[in-house]
Amino acid sequence: FSRNAEDCSAADASSAGAHFNPGGAPHGRAGGGAHHLGDMDNLRADAEGVVHLDMILSGISLGDGAPTDVVGKSLIVHANPDDYRSQPSGNAGARLACGVIRVTQWGTPPSQP
Repeated sequence: FSRNAEDCSAADASSAGAHFNPGGAPHGRAGGGAHHLGDMDNLRADAEGVVHLDMILSGISLGDGAPTDVVGKSLIVHANPDDYRSQPSGNAGARLACGVIRVTQWGTPPSQP
């Protein structure tokens, strides 16, 4: 996730800004120690470039207006895998895609695995 709300206007997604990091933590791996709240595991796409994903990210919120709220934040797909070490954003290469997180339907959240 990136910190700038609703901004994917630049062709290279630079308008989305840096990683979402309201707590000021170092970059790392979600679920693996200190990390930005905007850090996610690497995605794996199929031959057509399609990703299907279900995940639970601890520490973020949806639509409550808290500093951890990701509604309206940008979601970025990078060209390379995140190495989970390099600062500030994992040496993941160019930004290939940018989208904005929205809530389209409120429902029951999934249970923890």
